[in-house]
Amino acid sequence: MPPTTRAAARARIAAAAGTPHDLLARICSFLPPGAAILTVPRLNKALAAAAAPRVADLEALQYALALGFPWDEETCNAAARRGHLDALQWLCAQYCPWGPRTCAAAAYGGHLAVLQWLRAQDPPCPWDEETCGGAARGGHLAVLQWARAQDPPCCWDKRTCRDAARGGHLTVLQWVRAQQPPCPWDEETCRAAAWGGHLAVLQWARAQEPPCPWDKWQCCHAAGAASSPATAKWIRAQVALEGAAL
Repeated sequence: MPPTTRAAARARIAAAAGTPHDLLARICSFLPPGAAILTVPRLNKALAAAAAPRVADLEALQYALALGFPWDEETCNAAARRGHLDALQWLCAQYCPWGPRTCAAAAYGGHLAVLQWLRAQDPPCPWDEETCGGAARGGHLAVLQWARAQDPPCCWDKRTCRDAARGGHLTVLQWVRAQQPPCPWDEETCRAAAWGGHLAVLQWARAQEPPCPWDKWQCCHAAGAASSPATAKWIRAQVALEGAAL
């Protein structure tokens, strides 16, 4: 690796691993002067080792590997989440482990090309309900549609609706419920919408026939915790119409 490239990689890792100077000074204050001189570079190296997977670009990963830094499935997950296909391909060639959360990370980041590449491998990177949930949580309808169009389709469950509602992604929620059969939902969908202060999502869910089930008390509490007075006010109005009380 050229020195300039290596220096750039070191800089990216250092930025992700940066330790506040005041914290480093406090650590060294408890050590004898000689020990402090040895501790600082060791501490910086340990922090850089922890940060390299989070940086997840190719140059930084190659530099980290050359220094003997460890990696695991989260390294692939970080590359997928950031859409760094070149880094992911290189990690695959180095036999870095991956798993269902790698596909979920790509879906959450909205990186369709990365997800398609993962699934095109032999054997394909495994996926599960978290992939659809990740796409829904990130509001990436095209990714979700592609995953469901595969044969067999990527599986989903009630968490897909919950995650779409949590992110306030009404279009995604409407699409998953319009499928045949519709993606299942439960009380968590309404609670997630209330928790996020997404009144339009909550109103739409409750306006369906039959309406999305809800726990009105949990929803009102969630809306209050989210500092969404408009959502809390609407929930109380619905409860009043039902003749109940909070």
